[in-house]
Amino acid sequence: MRLLMTSLLVVCSVSAHARQAVIGDCLVLPVAAVDNHVKATFEVTLDKAGKVKSITVVSYDPHSEAAAEAARQLSKSVQKCWPPGVKTSPMRITVDLSKT
Repeated sequence: MRLLMTSLLVVCSVSAHARQAVIGDCLVLPVAAVDNHVKATFEVTLDKAGKVKSITVVSYDPHSEAAAEAARQLSKSVQKCWPPGVKTSPMRITVDLSKT
């Protein structure tokens, strides 16, 4: 398994670093995302209980079918790794593998 450095930017309140750490530690990176150096931004919508209601791929780069599929796979991983106790909704996060 490759040792990867990922940058997960969570745009929200003061506890963003804690959420970043929880998601980053759990995140499973699809091979296509790593190989294509994907940078993807997602909008996460939560229900009233703070559980993920939906995740939308807002943007991804490079613009290719492989990167689009990698972004969809990453969105599933983000949903699985979403930390409990988050109430801010909607929230945007970026997974940046462009510098790995």
